[in-house]
Parts: sequence; C-alpha cells; structure tokens
Amino acid sequence: MKKTNAVFALITFIIIIGLLSGCIGFQWMNSVTIRIDGNLTTVVAGGTLSFRATGQNIMWAVSSSSDGSQPPANGTFISQSGLLSVAYDETSPVLYITATSESSGQSDIKQIRVVTVSAVSITPVNQTVVAGRTSQFRAQVTGNNNPDHAVTWKVSSNPAGTGTVTQGTSINANGMLTVSANETLRTLYITATSAVDPSKYSSIPAIVVVPTVTQVTISAGSQTVRAGNTLQFAASVTGTYEPANTVIWRVSSNAAGTGVVTPGTSINTNGLLTVAKNESLQSLYIIATSTVDTTKSGVVYVSVIVPTVNSVTVTPANQTVAAGGYFQFTASIVGTNNPDTSVTWKVSSNAAGTGAVTSGTSINANGLLAVSANESARILYIFATSVFNPAAVGSVFINVTPAPVAQPNPPVTNPPTPPITTPPVTQPNLPVTNPPGNQPNPPVITPPANHPNQPGNNNPNNRPNQPGNNNSNNRPNQPGNNNSNNRSNQPENNPPATQPNQPITTLPAVIPPTTVTPPETTTPPVVNTTPTVTSVTVSPSSHSTRTNTTVQLSASVTGANNPANTVTWRVSSNPDGTGDIAPRTTVNANGLLTVAPNEWSTILYVTATSTVDPTKYGMAAVTITNNNSNQGSNQGR
Repeated sequence: MKKTNAVFALITFIIIIGLLSGCIGFQWMNSVTIRIDGNLTTVVAGGTLSFRATGQNIMWAVSSSSDGSQPPANGTFISQSGLLSVAYDETSPVLYITATSESSGQSDIKQIRVVTVSAVSITPVNQTVVAGRTSQFRAQVTGNNNPDHAVTWKVSSNPAGTGTVTQGTSINANGMLTVSANETLRTLYITATSAVDPSKYSSIPAIVVVPTVTQVTISAGSQTVRAGNTLQFAASVTGTYEPANTVIWRVSSNAAGTGVVTPGTSINTNGLLTVAKNESLQSLYIIATSTVDTTKSGVVYVSVIVPTVNSVTVTPANQTVAAGGYFQFTASIVGTNNPDTSVTWKVSSNAAGTGAVTSGTSINANGLLAVSANESARILYIFATSVFNPAAVGSVFINVTPAPVAQPNPPVTNPPTPPITTPPVTQPNLPVTNPPGNQPNPPVITPPANHPNQPGNNNPNNRPNQPGNNNSNNRPNQPGNNNSNNRSNQPENNPPATQPNQPITTLPAVIPPTTVTPPETTTPPVVNTTPTVTSVTVSPSSHSTRTNTTVQLSASVTGANNPANTVTWRVSSNPDGTGDIAPRTTVNANGLLTVAPNEWSTILYVTATSTVDPTKYGMAAVTITNNNSNQGSNQGR
C-alpha cells in the first residue's frame, strides 16, 4: 500500500512539474520584447526606423504619450512589420512605440526621440597614416534633441567615397583604419555618415606614408659556436616612420647568402641558429632581411668550432682466435675539438671490407667479434668506421684457427710388469772329497770372534789367524793355509803338493725362466723447419699528413722458423690496392711514402706483402688532411 501511494505521488509530481513547465514555456514563448535596428534611440523628422519584437501575433502602435492616448502628427505611423515612418512636420520630441501580443496579451514599449542632425565631424584631421599599420578615427554628430552619434564609415580614393583602394586597406565599424603594406595611394579619404540622418556626413583626407629602412643590425651573445650547438640572434630595424622590426632569417656559407650549408644547419624564424654536428664549414654567415624593405639586410658571421676525426685505431692487432670463439676489439678516435667517438663495426673476409663471412660470424655495436664454429676463412678483417667522419676507417686482421676437435679418452696403459728376479740360493758346501788314500778333513772349527791375532798374522777384521796366515774373511786358518772361504784347515789336512784338493762342487738353484717383453719401436716425429708467415704488421697503422710530404713506414713479418723480414710495398686509394692516385704519389722499396702535391685522395692505403708468403700482408691508412677531391679530374689521371 505504501509503495502504491509513493508511485502515485511521484506521478502527480511529474504531471504538476510538466504543467508548470508548459505554462512557463508558454509564457516565455509569448513574452514581448522590442529591439531597434542599430540600437538607435533617435529618429529624424521625415525619417524611418525599423523595430522588431518577440512574441506571437504582434500588433504595433505609435503615440506621442506614454499611455498611448495621444496620437502623433498626421503622417507619423508604424506598419505591422515594425517600420516607423515619421512625418516631416512631427513636432512631438518623443514618440512611444508599443508592441502587443494578441495571443498572450503581453506588450513592450520603447521611447524614441525625434531629432534633427546638423553636422558630422571626424577626428583627427590632417592625419598621416603609415602603410602596413592602423590608425583610429572618431566621428561626432551634432543636432537638435541630442541625436545618436552612430555613423557608418568608409575609406575611398576620392572625397565622394566612390573610389577603390588597394586590397587590404579598410576601415571597420568603429573607425579603425588599416592601411595595406602594399598601398600605392598617397591619399586616402575617410568618410563618416550619420546613421540617424544619412544625408549628413563628413569626409577628410589621410596622407599615406611608407616606412623606409636605413639599417638592419644583428646582435648575438657570442660570435663562436661549436658544431652540434645552437646560438640565438636578434635583429634591429631602423629607419623613418618606424619601420616594422620584422626580418627574414637565413644562414649561408657566404656573405651573399647564396652558399649552401651542411644539412642540419639552419636558423628559424626567431633567429635561433642550429649547427649540424657534422658541419664542416669554419664560418657561417647569418643574414636578416627587413620585411618592409627587402633590399636592406644585416649580415654577421660566426666562427664554427668544427671537430675533426683524423684517424681510427683498432686494438688489439695481430691476434688469433679459434673458430667458435669470441674476441673483444676497441676503437680509439684521434682528432681535434672533441669529436664524436662513436664508430660502426664490420667484419669481412678480405682487406677491402667486401668479403662475405660464414653465417654466425659477426661483430656487434660494442666491437665484440663472434666467430662461427664453421668459419672457413683463416683471416678475418675488422673495420671500425667513424660515425662523424666516415672517411676515417681503422682496421686490423685476426687469424682464425680451426675449432678444436674433441678427442676420445686415451686407453689406460698398464706399465709392463718387471721380470721377477730370484736371488741365487746359497747352497751349503758339500764335503770335500779327497782322492783315495787321503784322510778326510776334520770339521771346521771357528774360533770365537775378536780374538787377538797371532803374531805374524794380518787380519783387519780382528779375528785371530795363525802365524803365517792371511785371512781377510775373519776366520782363523792354520799356519801355512790361505783360505778365503772363511773355513779353517789343519795343516795336516792339506794333501801333499802332488795331490791337489778336488774343487768344491756347488749345485745351482733351480730358477724358473722369466719372459721379458722387448719395448715397442717408436718412430721419432718429423720436425718441419720450413719458415711460415702468420702476419705482417705495418707501423704506424694509421697516420695523418698533408700533400707534398713524406711518411716513413716500416713492416714487421712474424711467423714460425724465423721467416725473412722482407716485403714488397704498394700504395692505393682503396684497401684492395686498385684505386687511382696522383702520378707522383709513390712508396719505395724501403717503405718511404711520398705524397704528391696534387694528391686528390683523402686516404692512402699502403700495403706491405711478405715475400715469403704473398698471401700475408699488412696495411696502413694515411689520411691526407688538405687534399682537394676535385683535383683528380684536372691533374691528368
């Protein structure tokens, strides 16, 4: 129930609001407001004035009283379109115009004064106007009953106001005159006509003068600028009639303003000079031309601090890298005025820089060389080119060795087993066998150790010997015996001299045979003594000089087995040795480079080739700092 009541209340509220809005809208649609053309408040007797009103079904009326009860003079009326016509003999100083809506009954009323206009005057008079500028004029309307001062303006080439003027010359509704900068008329006529009584007007002449420019002056905070920087300029235009202080800027390689500059060097409309980083001109001319008089210009020049790059050196040189490996190179720039040190890198299979390399071989922007594991070239050439001066190039070469081959694990070799040596077995002495008739020897009696020697004995081992014995084995012998086997014999045991003792027979020990394997025969390696060349280095690798000078170069040949340090020399304008040079530019057998006075090449490439291995050579780049690249076409190549 509560919800239903709320909905009903909302609907009722919307209906009421709608009705009120309709009423308000209806009232607004039917409100009456009078407007007067030109916003005038006066009209002259015998004149007309147009009215408009808002609302529907408007009925117009004019009266000489505010309540509408007094009629105007005969001949004064307002049409149903709102055009008021005032009789010539209208004596009422004020007329009341009423607009009523028949639909709403609403109305509006305006009061209009009936006036007479006696004159229109313009100020200032004897005005001088400047071509290309503006001048303000004002009009004054005089008459009876304070007529409106509204006027219509016109500019003409004659006092009647019928002459044409140059396009761009005009005057607006507020009396502001604009004179074209190209105005050729020397007199303009300014006319002001009364809006209340168009029969009343005034016209004055205005003398047109043209500003003249006597001088354009350029000023700058500094007269020196570094390439890659900016410099702000300002211009001042002086002359008669205050010529406009506007100029057109340009920058040139000569004072006439016709010379070209390096792309990137420019000056904008506000006089801000931008010098290109690679600007090679040492002087730039700044020109400001007056927009009022294009024959008048100011010129200044600025000195440009131009960085130069004389040479690029790549390090290290004469290196070796295995295929599949990496190598880091660096480049150093030699020049003046702090040049840009950035370089671009390139790797090639030939010294000219045009040789292809195996896919995977490359050098990055930081000079890191990556060599493909499949690289077939045995020498790679590395080039670093100056970004600031692409004519300055440094290069080195690097030897490439094949990628190492993975070897299988070698077989385990056991050392040979040494033969087993069995020490001889000491067999006991067999009993001495005497021939028949002899008596066996008695058993050997060993006296105790350290007995004093008997007189006549010589026993260094401090064992007693019988007199006349010489026993060095420290066992006692009977006198007359010489027994080195450390056994003592009685004198009576020795057989007669005619019966020598039989030799003692010792049975050898039985030793098993041992098999010894002879060592394998090893073929000694073949030693290669032939000289080989790995690289040729030219010093200095880069150099700067001028024409009509000499440069001493030297070459160093390195390799195995002491190759001869002899080379052949040549000079060319390109790295592959095919470039033209001036006829008097030469290099002799000792590496002395002579640069001709008319040498046109910017870089000379001097190559030293090994006489031992002509595939190996080194190169130096000599930069000619004052060459004239146009000489080559005029010096009889």
